[in-house]
Amino acid sequence: MRKKLVIGGVVAAAVVVGAGTAWGIDRQVEAQTTERGTCGGATWELSVEGEDGGTEVSAEIQSSGPGETWEVALVRGDTSLLEGTRTTDEDGEIDVDAFSSGNPGDATYTATFTPADGEPCTASLGS
Repeated sequence: MRKKLVIGGVVAAAVVVGAGTAWGIDRQVEAQTTERGTCGGATWELSVEGEDGGTEVSAEIQSSGPGETWEVALVRGDTSLLEGTRTTDEDGEIDVDAFSSGNPGDATYTATFTPADGEPCTASLGS
């Protein structure tokens, strides 16, 4: 009888540890979310990640070449996190980052990249 109790206790502990590990992995997945897409010949990526009690928002666009001017805006819900004009680097990329309060899953995040002579590329992520 005692042997069955010990084995039962070991199995129960393994289940609890396994469940805790799965919960930890799920929280990591929820802590960072990324969307990717294309628009007007450009490729974009928008990511949000829980960091330091808030959310880091990262957006990138890969266009056709260096030296292009784009208007960029990052928004959390109705709050502007970043806006302004950026120029693509030697690889035709623009990367921007902003920090926001709150958790990654409690708002909608939007990145809008608008080229000087074209239609806006808009990416959205979140609730």
